[in-house]
Amino acid sequence: MTYDFQPGDMVAVRFAVALSHYGVITQRGTVISNSRKNGGVVEQSFEDFADGRSVRLCGRRDGLDAIAVESRARRAIGADYSVTHFNCSHFSRWTYRRKPTPLQVASATFEALKDLATNPRKRW
Repeated sequence: MTYDFQPGDMVAVRFAVALSHYGVITQRGTVISNSRKNGGVVEQSFEDFADGRSVRLCGRRDGLDAIAVESRARRAIGADYSVTHFNCSHFSRWTYRRKPTPLQVASATFEALKDLATNPRKRW
């Protein structure tokens, strides 16, 4: 299978009925992505990212150039995965400086309220 992806392109592979895993193509032809399976943000070969599945282009929707997108992605290598705070979707949107989705905002708000309710600050 031949792909014509460019550095800085956001790509995705389906891993469940309605879920996808997202990553960013690098100038080396590798993919930087964030996954629980890999323990956080990693750079891996295109083949390892695809894992035998079809890869689709999600594209770039803003003026941020490929070098800037890849640079942001590389700065995150080694960051921990969090299903609610920093998953592959959060990571990919962050590399493009995109605003969080309403679901991401709701999840973060819920977590913050939960922390406030379960971890009250000591009063001096």
